[in-house]
Amino acid sequence: MMRSGWSDYGTRFVDEKSVDAYARLYDEGTYDEYVWSLERPALVELLRQERDRRGRLRLLDFACGTGRILAAVDGVADELTGVDISAEMARRAAGASPRADIKVGCVLSEDLLSGPYEAVTIFRFFVNAPQEMRLPILRKIRQHMEPGALLVFNNHGHCPSLRSLAVRVPRPRPQHPNELRHRDIVRLLGESGFRIEQRCGFSLFPSVLHRHIPGSVLRRADTAASSPRLRRIPEKVMIEQLYVARALGGPC
Repeated sequence: MMRSGWSDYGTRFVDEKSVDAYARLYDEGTYDEYVWSLERPALVELLRQERDRRGRLRLLDFACGTGRILAAVDGVADELTGVDISAEMARRAAGASPRADIKVGCVLSEDLLSGPYEAVTIFRFFVNAPQEMRLPILRKIRQHMEPGALLVFNNHGHCPSLRSLAVRVPRPRPQHPNELRHRDIVRLLGESGFRIEQRCGFSLFPSVLHRHIPGSVLRRADTAASSPRLRRIPEKVMIEQLYVARALGGPC
């Protein structure tokens, strides 16, 4: 039976304490904040170019969480909508981006999407979502997008990468780690009515290495590898993958 939420997300982030813990992942100086500092400029530039090309941009940030993405793109989009299954997450998102229209609930069982959107962002969702929910949710979102609309999302558990090795040592774990391969994403997008235009890689080194090796050394290497000139070389093994796709015309 398909669950009405994704994983245990809807029950795990129900109070301030749990959401505070999540938000602290992006405190200044943390590993996730560092990776986001590499990824954010690329995302903003993609959306700015789309806004310039179209003349306007209605953007949906699906699984908006605490509003990190909404706040970053607030100055780019003409209209902002955020959707999250956690009411406490949505409350934080409303504070992070007061201009956004924030909605709470599950898009598969509730009428939450309007549009048509010219751009959709989805961050930290696909790796965490149960496999059986990924395709239905992406198809649902596609129904509310303009043909040719932009989809930008990340895979923060790319396999293979050094993260794949790190989560398996010093001994195998009883559960398979949350990961997605490029071929799985290609299949998911193809079956939901999208065509991939590009992908970019960010962060070669997992957080565990940042804890045991001087961070400045790894960060300089990551910054160089993530530069537009070089990042296509190691992108197949980089942990953080940013995908850019287009909604195809017609029904999906």
